[in-house]
Amino acid sequence: MPGMRFFVETGTVCRPHVPGMAIYNSAMRLHALLAAALLTVSLHAQTHAAKTHHVVFVITSDKPVDWQRTMTLSRNFMRGVAPEPTDIEVLAYGDGIRILANGATTAQQMPELQKQGVHFVACENAMRSEKLTTADLLPGVTTVPSGVVELVRKQEAGFSYVKVGE
Repeated sequence: MPGMRFFVETGTVCRPHVPGMAIYNSAMRLHALLAAALLTVSLHAQTHAAKTHHVVFVITSDKPVDWQRTMTLSRNFMRGVAPEPTDIEVLAYGDGIRILANGATTAQQMPELQKQGVHFVACENAMRSEKLTTADLLPGVTTVPSGVVELVRKQEAGFSYVKVGE
């Protein structure tokens, strides 16, 4: 065959030698490697783009400065990870339960954060100690039997824990 040379390797089948075939094979290997690398990068980006950040902010103080700090930290966290999704809970127990009660001076900021998906949660143990009922809580606040148990369960579920105040 014109333009082809045959060679024999010990223990292998005779294969034709075609000029330029080595370059073609190298190009095909490079193409396969690039395709695999792009697929890996694409899968990595999809995984990270869909990641939801789970955070529980715990407040045990009824001081307005601590409440303000909690709201500021929540807002800053959402801005810092945007556009990635968040799952944020503000959990109040101990003296912090008072910030979730009707008439609290801190109530004005809650609706804005609730619209952004922040959940406000009150400890029923703390509510009993303060003689509060669910009717005494601000709109949209949910309750859990125990704030400490809620915190432990959130951490076991992968939530990051941020303590605010005393």
